[in-house]
Amino acid sequence: MNSRKLRWFVIVLLVYCCAEVALLSVPSAQAVDTTSWFRLLTVDTNLAISLNGSKLSTKAERIGDTILVPLSILHQAWGAIYAVSPAGSALTIGSRHAVWKGMSATYHLDLLDFPWGVAPVLSGGQLYIPLRELMEPMGAFVGKQASTGDMIVAYSTKWQKEPWLRQGQLTQLETVDLTHTNVKRVATTRKVVAFTFDDNWDAVAAVRIAELFDTYNGHCTFFVIGTNVRMHPDAIRTMVRLGDDIGNHTLSHPAATNITDATLIKQIQACEQVLNGMGLTTRPYFRFPYFAEDSHFMRIVTDQGYLTIGAMWTIEDTGPERSAALSVATVRRFISPGVIFVGHANSMATFDAMKVILPELARQGYSFVSISELLRGH
Repeated sequence: MNSRKLRWFVIVLLVYCCAEVALLSVPSAQAVDTTSWFRLLTVDTNLAISLNGSKLSTKAERIGDTILVPLSILHQAWGAIYAVSPAGSALTIGSRHAVWKGMSATYHLDLLDFPWGVAPVLSGGQLYIPLRELMEPMGAFVGKQASTGDMIVAYSTKWQKEPWLRQGQLTQLETVDLTHTNVKRVATTRKVVAFTFDDNWDAVAAVRIAELFDTYNGHCTFFVIGTNVRMHPDAIRTMVRLGDDIGNHTLSHPAATNITDATLIKQIQACEQVLNGMGLTTRPYFRFPYFAEDSHFMRIVTDQGYLTIGAMWTIEDTGPERSAALSVATVRRFISPGVIFVGHANSMATFDAMKVILPELARQGYSFVSISELLRGH
């Protein structure tokens, strides 16, 4: 081979190799924007697909026991990108790449091989991907809703760098019974108590409360206002890192009795969207501001996929007579196994009350649990 032919051969070889690399190593920058948000994908028993509660026009397919969804749905939810070359196929979500050849029964993810069960298929001009078989190894929460049989997949590409953002409360999406609303306590003989804190107007107090519960190997639940989350995202991240639950308390704290039904729905959805932008969710817990609630409003909340959480007792930390001493006295008076208390992370007075009452209750044998832990019987 003369030098000219050799030079052309090298050029063609380099072009082919670069093209192959470009196809298989899809830059993660193409899978950003809102695709890094938390997304909840559900497939019902009729194979209808919903994304964050909104039904989509495309349906899933079933082959045996395997549910497959169009790649376009995975792209819409988490920015999935597909590429094919003579070397094989690659599917990218965030910074993770699944690679396989042809109709291979397995695919390669990171350093391991995983079974497809059913290989990806072309149907109606679309590529369909086995949902559980891909998303579970990716790190998604994958479950089945006990009352409906719906398949649930919750994921955010933010979890790839910060796995602790994968909240423990997601497991409740499988078991939560939306027919029981306004949970105020759980019947149990175990000495467990669920402290919940609304609003989070004082981010410093909220974080110190979360850290205090952690020192007693306990958890609590924060019902947050979306506008406050926007101002203090690091406080929310600390709560989640410590294992606390996050509930929906609307975007701006209006009383449901003072707004239209449509506005209430928007308030709930907007609060959820603020958390979604952090790779988090408030599902499946909601609490009405001011406890302004009735059966009609609760049905609206249920239709949004939330369980209304009430409280058996308030710790009296919002009125003009509020003080740490009053809050402590209230808890002492009404403490019993399985009860839900509500306080407000709006001042250091609430933290001061918790600093007094938690060691006292711990000496009595009480454990401090989140709403999820209370409902699970932990």
